[in-house]
Amino acid sequence: MLSYYLKLALINFKRAPSLYALVLLTLSVGVGLVCANYALISVMSGDPIPEKSNQLFHVSMNTWPNENNTHGEPLYILRYRDAMMIEESSIPKHSFVMFETSAYVRDSASASLSRRSGKVRATTHGFFALTNAPFAYGEGFSENTGQVVVIGHNMNQEVFGGGNNVGKTLEIAGELFTVIGILAQWDLRPKYYHATENRAFDQTDDLYIPLETVIDQNWRAQARTSAADSWQHMPQTRERNVYYLQAWVELPTNADKAQFQQYLDNYSQTLKDSGEHPLAIRNELNDVNQWLAKQEVVDDKILAFAIATALFLIVCVFNASSLLLSRFHAGKFEVGLRRAIGASKQQVLMQGMIESTVLGAVISLTAIGLSGLFLALSIEMLPNLRNLAVLNANTLLAGVLLSIVTANLSSFYAIYRANRYTISAELK
Repeated sequence: MLSYYLKLALINFKRAPSLYALVLLTLSVGVGLVCANYALISVMSGDPIPEKSNQLFHVSMNTWPNENNTHGEPLYILRYRDAMMIEESSIPKHSFVMFETSAYVRDSASASLSRRSGKVRATTHGFFALTNAPFAYGEGFSENTGQVVVIGHNMNQEVFGGGNNVGKTLEIAGELFTVIGILAQWDLRPKYYHATENRAFDQTDDLYIPLETVIDQNWRAQARTSAADSWQHMPQTRERNVYYLQAWVELPTNADKAQFQQYLDNYSQTLKDSGEHPLAIRNELNDVNQWLAKQEVVDDKILAFAIATALFLIVCVFNASSLLLSRFHAGKFEVGLRRAIGASKQQVLMQGMIESTVLGAVISLTAIGLSGLFLALSIEMLPNLRNLAVLNANTLLAGVLLSIVTANLSSFYAIYRANRYTISAELK
């Protein structure tokens, strides 16, 4: 019977190609828009490191040295000595502190003097283990100082043309650095370790260099900074109240989290006892998903547009249903004849549902293609979405299922109405 129903479906498609093409286009546009928005929202709201997102915590503290703190409490950026206090703790399984900067890069062995701008992550050695950074070649650095660098996949392609280039030398901002590690392609969405300053959907970094080396080289932070003291050179920030570092810790158990929270509070109490902490003690640990929610990485405009596209899809379903109702009304004599020669209502309904399911499968192909087109147009209008506009497997599956469901919803009322016709009524 299934092959017979499929045969009837193809015959019906051939009888009214223009009508079915219009239904296909109507539903494809609606489903395509919904899938494009779903692709953006699923990336925005996704868990970037599900294997241990509940074990990784961003550290915020309110160690501002006077009562004139206008930056909110607690601060998500730390001064150097607070960050080193975190680094010195043996409680976390892994920890790192970091900031972002940039520098010009070239292959020191190249005859060409052309340089490329690279995004630099100045960090401590725990970064790679905590983030599960994927290495293609080599390894991360084990000390927080030294003229060594780990480079990202894209930078490796741009500078060296790809391959294993561990041991080669890069000229970075006029200084020579030895490549000790090369990361594989790392599509981290959202980039949770730097979700502030609207950077959650930037690509991962080009260069990873020991923190102390970057500070010694006087490469300034290119992210949020704040200072209660005056300063001119980065090495001065080690002793002064300059806030620019972010810290993450890995705490595998609730007991570890409680112990580390107490460690932070004890440190703050020590500062307060010495007269260096006039504010209330407030130290926060937010896991990955809590931190992303706090940074509101899911844009409200995207959510509003998603609601609008869902309503538009409902309108598309009603329009398609009206078109199919006219098609089944025109074929009511055929339905009545099938009923007269023994077809049950359930069989007529089943044939109609299989026909709409086949239509939904065809719609899914068109809708997914339109989703890709809509995402491409979004990137052209809003380049910041480039790292978000990804049709992953979940989105593709959702597109197929949504197409089949909407096609069946559009057809159901028309098939129900057709099922009420009888051959006797038609003959009269």
